[in-house]
Amino acid sequence: MKNLVNFKVALKTREYLVQAIYQMFFNNQNPIEIIEQFKKEHELEKVDFKNFSESLISINKYKEEFKKILIYLEIQDKDINLLDKSIIYFAINELKFGNLDPLVVIDESLRLSKKFSNPDSYKFINACLDKYIKNPKSNIDF
Repeated sequence: MKNLVNFKVALKTREYLVQAIYQMFFNNQNPIEIIEQFKKEHELEKVDFKNFSESLISINKYKEEFKKILIYLEIQDKDINLLDKSIIYFAINELKFGNLDPLVVIDESLRLSKKFSNPDSYKFINACLDKYIKNPKSNIDF
């Protein structure tokens, strides 16, 4: 039973993280402010705020490098729906710096897309992440 609870916490944390990434991009907002806001708004919920905070700060720190990765993959950052961009940046950050298996990252990204984005966005996100994983030159070191 304990593992199931941890699984639910991780899922909820990722959902909030994608919402926070979207907010950061949409409002051009400081990630520290967003972290404090989410902690306050969700203080009674079970959320891994350590992982949430580290990921949001990392995505903000490396957003220009992530944009370059997309350009290298011939995906124009400006042409991506902001919610899809949030999910893709979450996934790239997790693939580069996280400890989840790449297939889990893709699966979780598709789940998030189906939950939050347009009905067909998961196809685009899947293609982007597949292209990223299969192209070793896009996995540049920072």
